Amino acid sequence: MKKVLAILLCVVMLFSCAAVFAFADDAAPAETVTITFYDDDNTVLNTVVVEKGQVPVGPPAPVKARQDGDPEWEFSGWLGEDGKTYYSGTLPVANSDMSYTATYKKLYDNEAEGNITLISFISSIFARLNKLFAQISTYYEELAASVQKLLG
Repeated sequence: MKKVLAILLCVVMLFSCAAVFAFADDAAPAETVTITFYDDDNTVLNTVVVEKGQVPVGPPAPVKARQDGDPEWEFSGWLGEDGKTYYSGTLPVANSDMSYTATYKKLYDNEAEGNITLISFISSIFARLNKLFAQISTYYEELAASVQKLLG
């Protein structure tokens, strides 16, 4: 009886090992690409490595300030190698190594006094609304493409 039990135990262990090897992942590691984010003075702000075919996530919007610490510039997006401006949530799928450069918009018209004139204030509001509508438009296009994929 003990011999039968020992043989049965060996057979069970043998099949357990075979199952482990049968389901082992022999797939090659996923191919990765490197995405580099530069400031407008060509200093590297961040480097991200993602799997090929994935959407990278950009770093937080950089801040460019005057000497006294007051913000003089507003981040206006990441300029891609394709000449298009993207925001952190709207970067395209990464199929190869890519780089993006931070772009900024000047906030003050009167640099000597640091005053925001009424026209520049209204202009900055419209610029922010324009950026918001561009982001909404991009999200809408992505949503519409996803719905079309689902519907076939």
